[in-house]
Parts: sequence; structure tokens; C-alpha cells
Amino acid sequence: MKKLHYILLIATAFLVSNCDTNDDGFYNNVFVDIPNLVSIETHTPTYTVGEKLYIDADFSRYLNDGALLDIYQTTGATQFAFSYVIEKQISATEWETVSVSDSQLDIVKGDAQNGSYVYGICEYNTTDSTYEYRVGFPLLATGTYRLSFGYNSDTHDSVILRSLSPATRLILNINSAIAGLNSGSYYTFTVN
Repeated sequence: MKKLHYILLIATAFLVSNCDTNDDGFYNNVFVDIPNLVSIETHTPTYTVGEKLYIDADFSRYLNDGALLDIYQTTGATQFAFSYVIEKQISATEWETVSVSDSQLDIVKGDAQNGSYVYGICEYNTTDSTYEYRVGFPLLATGTYRLSFGYNSDTHDSVILRSLSPATRLILNINSAIAGLNSGSYYTFTVN
């Protein structure tokens, strides 16, 4: 009986020592930094009511973070998702989220859903082996606005693109710096 007790104690110790407390390892999450995969299409920081603010992404399945990565082969993902929020200034220190219906978004490439933030989906184009997104957000009222990519992430000066991988495949999180953001990590603009 004493021998069985020691065997169980050793087996329990072995199991506990092999527990993985790293959720990223458990869920097969991998992180890379590759700048400028998403851009804000700007012609001027001043817009007119009725115009649209376009967010673009068009990146190859072959990316380089010091080594060549085939993100399609690695993840099996036909989509990468990211989010951003557009807010309107309502006082000197207060901002409110701007929301429109999904049907008001000008979806040229990819897909998007709007609620308290825009959930953008870059879709894989098999013809040229790229992930593509181009969506225009309608500017419906005058005022001062700001756009931020930090809604669903810990970073505010870049966007996190997350592969929507099949259950058994690697999930790739691409941290991509965004050009055109101010020191507060916002793209600010005016609508007249």
C-alpha cells in the first residue's frame, strides 16, 4: 500500500510539473512584427460630409520578419481579422464612438461589421496570393474625429492582424505599425 502511495505521488508530481501555464503555447499563438500592412487612405486631414474614410490592406501570403514566412501555408487561414474604432469629439476631453449600419460601409474588398468598433476581415485572394481589405467608413456629420487601432489590443500605435485559422492550425498574430498616427496613437481628422 505504501508503494502504491509513492507511485501515485510521483505520477501526480510529474503531471503537475508538465502543466503549461502559457495560454499562447496552449492555443498555438505565434507573434511577429511586420510594419505597414494596413493603411489609412488619406488625401487630406479634412473631409466633407458624405465622403468616406478608407482603410486598406493588401499584403502577400509571403512576409518577411527576418526570415521568409508563408503565412497561408503556416496558418491555413483564408482570413485575417483586425479592429478599429472611430470616435467623434463631443467636448474638450470627451469622445463618443461613431457607429453606422453594416450596409452603410463601402465594402470594396474583404468584409466588415460595425458595432462599437469596426471588425475588419482581410480575405485571401487566390489569384494573386494576397490578403485584401478595403472598406470606406461614411462621414455623416461635421466635427472633429479620431481613429484608433487599439480597441481590441494592448498596442495603440499599430494594428494586430489575427489569423482566423482552422482549429488544428497555428494562430498568427501580426503586429503591424501604422503610418500617420499622432503621438497619442490616433489619426485625427475634421469633417466639414
